[in-house]
Order: sequence, then C-alpha cells, then structure tokens
Amino acid sequence: MAYFQSAEDLYNVFEGFFNEVKDSEQSKAIMASYQKSSHHDALVQYIYHKPEAKVTWVPNDKGSIDVIYGDTDVNPELTFEMNADIGHKFWLGKVDLTQALARQQMKATGPLSKSLKVVPQLQQWFPLYRDYLIRTGREELAG
Repeated sequence: MAYFQSAEDLYNVFEGFFNEVKDSEQSKAIMASYQKSSHHDALVQYIYHKPEAKVTWVPNDKGSIDVIYGDTDVNPELTFEMNADIGHKFWLGKVDLTQALARQQMKATGPLSKSLKVVPQLQQWFPLYRDYLIRTGREELAG
C-alpha cells in the first residue's frame, strides 16, 4: 500500500515538514552554496507519481528557501522525478540518491553535480523528518 493516499496527503506531510526546516542552517547552507543560474528561477522541483504531486524550492530574500506545492510556472534548475514512496523513503534516509539514480528509481534533469553537493546538508534533515512524522501523529509513515 502506498504511503500517501492522495496528493493532498503528501502535501500536508511535506508542507508541515518543510515549513519547519526551510529557514534552518542547513537550508541556508544549501542556498549559500547555490550559484543561481540566469536561466532558472527555482533551485529544484520534485515531481512525484502515485500520487501525482510537485514540490518546488525557490530561493527567497532571507537566504533560505520558499516552497511551492503543486503546479507552477517557475523554471527549476534541477528536477527529480520519482514514485512518491521513493521520495518519502529518501527523506527518511532509507534511499541513497546515487543508488536511486543508478537504479532508475529517480530520474534527474539538470546539473547533477550541484545536487550531490547538497546531500550532506539534506542528510541532516532525515532524522528531523522521522521525528516530525511521529510528533504529528503519522507514526505509520516513520517506520
């Protein structure tokens, strides 16, 4: 059975979590290392399937990220496309980005070297995601 029963369910979980971490030191470190392209107005877009959903990170004027949920006209520099279950497992720290790309569990578009540079900062969020799920009554997703 899928972890998320609908796009609304996925958005509720990810929105709550990203609201907690989007202004964190890790987020600011990601944005500090990001060299903005003149051709793109968003850092990354996660495209999820089963359920269909999109989560897009855009730089803000505070040196961290804002998050757009759903369709948007912004042009991301990086996109990662995957089954929502793989995305959920990634945020739990159970899916290695490099292996998921090699196994084609994730498809990436854009300069992959940029995404690999931020993985150490993202890894610091993995236990926070699990804790967030437990704290918000979604223990069934934390396992």
